[in-house]
Amino acid sequence: MKSIYRLKKNYQYNYVYKHATSVADKHFVMLYCTNNARLSRVGFSVSKKYGKAVARNRIRRQMKAAVSAVMPNVLAGYNVIFIPRLHQAYLYEDVCNSVRYLFKKAGLLQ
Repeated sequence: MKSIYRLKKNYQYNYVYKHATSVADKHFVMLYCTNNARLSRVGFSVSKKYGKAVARNRIRRQMKAAVSAVMPNVLAGYNVIFIPRLHQAYLYEDVCNSVRYLFKKAGLLQ
């Protein structure tokens, strides 16, 4: 995923957590709120309850790949955070379907 589409700073995450609307399915929770930018930015939050760094990074890499495939179709002007829900190994197809479903449920797809 391109660097311009990423949330990088702690204050950006805190703003989303404070002002967010959420949608969820059985795999992920998606928090989103508007921003004043001309593009949407996405962040990923995987807590330590999902295991050691290898397991957390695997989930994060799958989420990044799924979101990068959908980003050209996402409406501009939103900050989004994805949080995984289940403590299990995810199949990449499930991650892609879940990410697309959550963007569609939130009304952020063109």
